[in-house]
Amino acid sequence: MAKELSTQAKWKPWKGVLLFVITVAWIIAGSIASAFLGNVAVLLMQLGLLGIAILACVINKTPLKEVFPLKKITVRDFFGTILMWAGALPLGLMSALAVGMLMPETFTQVVSGVNEVAQSAVVLGFIITVICPPICEEAIMRGAILSNFRGIKKDWVIVLIIGIMFGILHMDAVRLINTSILGACMAYLMVKRNNFILPMMFHFINNFTTIGLSLISSMAPATETVENAPSTDIGQALDATVLALPAMMILFCLCPMLLTIGAHLIKRQKEISEGSEKSGMKLGAKIGLAAIPCAILLIVGIILFVMTENG
Repeated sequence: MAKELSTQAKWKPWKGVLLFVITVAWIIAGSIASAFLGNVAVLLMQLGLLGIAILACVINKTPLKEVFPLKKITVRDFFGTILMWAGALPLGLMSALAVGMLMPETFTQVVSGVNEVAQSAVVLGFIITVICPPICEEAIMRGAILSNFRGIKKDWVIVLIIGIMFGILHMDAVRLINTSILGACMAYLMVKRNNFILPMMFHFINNFTTIGLSLISSMAPATETVENAPSTDIGQALDATVLALPAMMILFCLCPMLLTIGAHLIKRQKEISEGSEKSGMKLGAKIGLAAIPCAILLIVGIILFVMTENG
């Protein structure tokens, strides 16, 4: 069970749901305001999430250091987090590509949205997409909202709930599965190690890799603008997606293995000190099970690639 707070009796699941609804409403309001104020509204919206999380702590009379515990990370923590991210990111991107094949117009809009942020203001765009989310979104999701579910005895239930909530929070059908997977991984890190630094680090690495590099590349004079880019052509976007999905399935077929090993490294301190072999499934058995989805990804990827080439 996730480590409870000193005032856990005041943190209840129904409050977590209510806090999540308030968070969604706040983000919707920020999205509407961004149509008039641009990235400034998005920045204020992000800072507002941090404010809501802190306010929840004040209302429940809980020390901030309990809801947002900051601890020294170990080598095991670091590599476990990196491996989980390396396994989860490609799986999430594959899901987005798969959904994009069914919703090509929406997929094109999502891709163009990142470029629009990069084009409007590189520095501010970097702050609101790479710097703020690992702090502000984590404060509300893996901090305040998750704290309301710490009383649940099954860790996987907490991870599932927070993961789904994080997916819904982004209000993006194409990336729903993607963001849910990433959100669940960050919840797992928080539940198992009770160290706020780990989900923040995971979130930062993910956003920097997927968004930050795009923002930085937009500084180059040769970078094509959204208006002139061919990505706005839905037909071309669909064709590119059809080609990219099987290639990703083949290249990143070992992602389930990386995710499994990373999750194995992220253990509770008590489990680490006692030795993970004394209880639960051993690493060898976990790797054996992870080999099944790895093989499925490889086989299906090859089949789709051959069908695409022949088609």
